[in-house]
Amino acid sequence: MVLNIKDVINLTTEILSVRWGIRVASMIQHTFQIIPSVGAKKERTLWESGTLSWDDFLKSDTVPGIKPALKEKGDSVLMQAAELLDDGDSRLLADMVPKGEHWRMFDRFRDDVAYIDIETDGLSRDSLVTVLTVHRPGRTVTLTHGRDLDAGNLADALDGAKMFVSYNGSCFDIPVLKNSFPTVDLDLPHFDLRFASRKVGFTGGLKPLEIELGISRADEIDGVDGAMAVRLWKMWEKHNDDDALEILTEYNRADTVNLERIADIIYGKMVREHAGFNW
Repeated sequence: MVLNIKDVINLTTEILSVRWGIRVASMIQHTFQIIPSVGAKKERTLWESGTLSWDDFLKSDTVPGIKPALKEKGDSVLMQAAELLDDGDSRLLADMVPKGEHWRMFDRFRDDVAYIDIETDGLSRDSLVTVLTVHRPGRTVTLTHGRDLDAGNLADALDGAKMFVSYNGSCFDIPVLKNSFPTVDLDLPHFDLRFASRKVGFTGGLKPLEIELGISRADEIDGVDGAMAVRLWKMWEKHNDDDALEILTEYNRADTVNLERIADIIYGKMVREHAGFNW
């Protein structure tokens, strides 16, 4: 099989991302879907014509496939987005980006990401949050119901965060937390790996995804799943079983900390395979 130069570049970035977590190109500044009437198909047409970035669009008097009125509107939108990006304002920038494309902001805001996962005593939005972990670059905070899990400590753990990364958190974790801690500001752009991973060909839940990506867990928690997590909490709650709580805590921390490695890999695949940006 003969590989062209683009194939070689794609293969190299895949290896770097999967094996060593080396970053691939930031995507948000290649995103034109923030311009009115520009969808995924038009965006790819722009890339293929050589308009690869916001700078390319803004510096050109004319852009292939873009009428003068839309070019003027696009200039205004992109200048506003560029200003928000320079200011590090992820919330207002997210308002300009289609919700399903918030993942494109990940590389720009990765240093201020809050990786988050919760354990509960049930599956409804009014379930009790038993254990929660917030993982940030350089530090990991785990909070436990009845000990230190309260609105103040949760807010402190999220202080300065500009984006969430989770697995199914947009459907479960964040709605449950909003119900349990209504005074905590949880309105951040969200990179949900459950949905992103499916867009690049992965199936199953978080644990099968970890296995497929070569991410292992400590033997003590290797067989723990969501149902067992509920039982472990009951053992702690009813029998004051310290071992059960320790296992539950380590399980929740692994769920959360591993999201960082998964996000690096899935983000790279989303750029190349889902969005189709290969330049």
